[in-house]
Amino acid sequence: MKIGLNAGHTLSGAGSGTVGVISESTETRRVCNRLTELLTTVGVQVVPCTVDSAPTQAAYLQKAVAMANATDLDYFISIHFNNDAARAGHGVEVYTYKGRQYPDAVEVCEHIAALGFTNRGVKAGSGLYVIRKTKAKAMLIEVCFVNNPDAALYEQKFEEVCRAIAYALSDYVAAESKPVAPVQLPEKKKYVKVLVDNLAVRKTPSWDSSAVYGRVAKNEVFTIAEGPIKVGGGSMYKLISGVYITAASKYVSVYEK
Repeated sequence: MKIGLNAGHTLSGAGSGTVGVISESTETRRVCNRLTELLTTVGVQVVPCTVDSAPTQAAYLQKAVAMANATDLDYFISIHFNNDAARAGHGVEVYTYKGRQYPDAVEVCEHIAALGFTNRGVKAGSGLYVIRKTKAKAMLIEVCFVNNPDAALYEQKFEEVCRAIAYALSDYVAAESKPVAPVQLPEKKKYVKVLVDNLAVRKTPSWDSSAVYGRVAKNEVFTIAEGPIKVGGGSMYKLISGVYITAASKYVSVYEK
């Protein structure tokens, strides 16, 4: 499998990243370099898609996407670090197209969180240029925040963070073997995987149309909190988000990982 790795932002000037205790532009490159080593060691072909300089932020984004789209990639992954106005945010989050809860994105969050970071989850990234414009399936990883306490923990566990990302991705990028595992792995959980498109999730355990809260896509995965629960003539799972989904094997499968 061929994946594109993008170290988010230029090194300096237009398009450069945020700065706190650590510098985003510097750390995205450190992470990408180490990820490249870890993934190529297990047989994954990595294509660099990093842009070090550009006249404007827009030009940087366009060049990064052009690099990704110039190669027949199976996957495009952009590495970033987060910040907020109050400089008080903390945790890992991953952006995917329409916020799809794909297992690789979910597992990246969970594996980084197992090292002591808050899990902010998988979020909608359709508005992000690199998610919207790349031809390949895309994921943008906000590893953590650039200020403390995240920055201190990241600096202490840099190698483990990189191993966590590589280990989480390995099942989904055709790695020939598992890379070295991080020292801390997430506890096993039970997941439900969606087998069809446009499947309803419900705000209450009811088959009535008024209970429909939203719809999910094929191959999305969700953590089970409870179930199966008997509901009328069928069964449902309660998810950790608080919503309910059918337990019928025609529409979902269940696995533990």
